[in-house]
Amino acid sequence: MTNKILDKGDQAAVDEIIAIGYPQNKEYLDELLSWTCDPNWPIAGPIYQYFIKLGKNEVERVLVAASTADNDWRYSLIIQIISCYDDETLNECVNDLKKWASATGSDECDFEAIRVLTDRELIPADEIAQIAKRNLFVYNIWIKETLEAANRALYSLPSGEHKL
Repeated sequence: MTNKILDKGDQAAVDEIIAIGYPQNKEYLDELLSWTCDPNWPIAGPIYQYFIKLGKNEVERVLVAASTADNDWRYSLIIQIISCYDDETLNECVNDLKKWASATGSDECDFEAIRVLTDRELIPADEIAQIAKRNLFVYNIWIKETLEAANRALYSLPSGEHKL
């Protein structure tokens, strides 16, 4: 038994680590979780399922990983693990979900966090409305600035160079 995952298709090593059983395999869980950074990797799916089953026992590990991850990985952790938790485990995620919901960006973490908070009714509707209102304000500013930049760029070109 190697207990070291060699590549994104090393399902045998993933199976070995999971077969050790929890909590005996705790020393391998960070490595397992790190192989979920790309949801398209063949071993990511079984690892997601394992962390969903671990639930409350390892929710803190998942939240720490999501908090330190880039937005793409955080997004996949939100939709593939966190949103699938049972209600009791998900309640431990509320503060992080609220933080991510308020962090507007182009990587959709805020949308997914808001979706989980709303769909699972984890916080009051008025609190969701406050977060959404703030996010809409930020997105409107970005749209306005983008349109102004595009306008300046278009009108700085000679008339003959405008192409649609």
